[in-house]
Amino acid sequence: MRDYEFYYTQDGSVGLYSYADDDVYHSKFGALTEAWEKFIIPAHIERKLNQQPEIRVLDVCYGIGYNTKALISFIINADEKILKQNNILKNTKIVLKNFLKKVLSKLNIVSIDINNIKWSRRILLEPIETVNENNLSTVHIDCLDINEELVKISPFLKTIVTLQEIFTRIVPQIFDCFDTYWKIKKILAKLSLKIAPQNKKEIRELLELKFSNDYDEVAKEYKLHKFVNYILAESLLEHYKEDFITKEFKENIKDKSKKKFFDKSILKYAQFKQNFRYNLLTRFNLFAFLHNIYYDHLSKRDKNVKFKNIQELFKLNFHVRDARKTILEINGEYDYIFLDAFTYSKAPELWSIEFMAELYKHLAQDGIIMTYSNSALVRNTFLENNFYVGKILDEKTGKFIGTVAAKEKSLIEHPLTNYEIGLCATKAGIPYHDPNLNLDKKEILKRRENEFKISELMSSSMYMKTRKMRRDEDE
Repeated sequence: MRDYEFYYTQDGSVGLYSYADDDVYHSKFGALTEAWEKFIIPAHIERKLNQQPEIRVLDVCYGIGYNTKALISFIINADEKILKQNNILKNTKIVLKNFLKKVLSKLNIVSIDINNIKWSRRILLEPIETVNENNLSTVHIDCLDINEELVKISPFLKTIVTLQEIFTRIVPQIFDCFDTYWKIKKILAKLSLKIAPQNKKEIRELLELKFSNDYDEVAKEYKLHKFVNYILAESLLEHYKEDFITKEFKENIKDKSKKKFFDKSILKYAQFKQNFRYNLLTRFNLFAFLHNIYYDHLSKRDKNVKFKNIQELFKLNFHVRDARKTILEINGEYDYIFLDAFTYSKAPELWSIEFMAELYKHLAQDGIIMTYSNSALVRNTFLENNFYVGKILDEKTGKFIGTVAAKEKSLIEHPLTNYEIGLCATKAGIPYHDPNLNLDKKEILKRRENEFKISELMSSSMYMKTRKMRRDEDE
């Protein structure tokens, strides 16, 4: 992990800066917030969850796993809510049934026949187990990434509460009226910046890690469920077996500058499971580790919704190689595709016409693809592949924060405007080409550059200027 720097984003989740790509994996506003608002919320997973036996998801550029984590967390919370409601209904029916039995017994009614009250007969005869808990959807997630190191560390990164959030919770809201409140918060914000790399000026400039008065603490529903990282750790262990937590891996995360970003309890849990499964620990060590790690960290609520039962709802596959090769080999269609690659100038191979064509083949007829990008190039690449294309709306700010594509027009809630479609037809919308899905980054960039130079299409700046002139004339 020498080529990466970790930092805490404003919602307390860990972000990552890559020296090799000279880019950040997540915005300063928060890795978790970004995952929820650009992928989970616009996916409307609740429309399919528990309505069909299996939900299939393709996470392109898994990275350190926030999109998959947010998805798993959303589904667990939704399932727990259903199970809790079912449990309340079941207990209510048991109490009511016992009460009616006592009443009927006192009235010397020992059998149920046509002379009894209809509603009492119905309650007594109806089975208590009216809801089949096995009807919960199983979720199959294929995670694609080329970086094995990042995939392996994904379950172990902390999600913390920032100093700003702690202060906001402690200080009474009445102090919002006074300038002193904001002054103190800014002081704390500066202190919190110490957890960001101090000797990496380019990172700080890129992230613009500055605290502002419009800071909002991460929404409660965005926070990760306690089972999520354990499920990831178990899935990665199943994938890598004894090669999951290697000696080299442990040495890397012991680095002082990175150590504070890792959750030791989950790491110990994964180490124990790996050692026990493949190195046959003694019975004494087994019970000691289970007590101190497993039960302590999964809490009392595990009694109501068993970790094992929840874990069985998820099937995660990790494909750690060039995503272009994987997309040619995997089978089946996906309900949701998360396209979260680096920007098209950094990773053009994952935004090409040909790669997008493969995504089209693997998308279910009623499935959708989501990405954070608003660029004319990306949107035109979707259009060239016969997708219906729209925008992702952030309802909190009223701004459009990404792009969504589908095979069915009805799935597009916010279609592109005529202006945006026109922008896609300018030079800015010229797509990348990678005919056999095997060209290197430089070659793909060079091909588009040459096409851009000889193109007779209108430039985006001229297009915008022309449109503005037309609007002015109409006024």
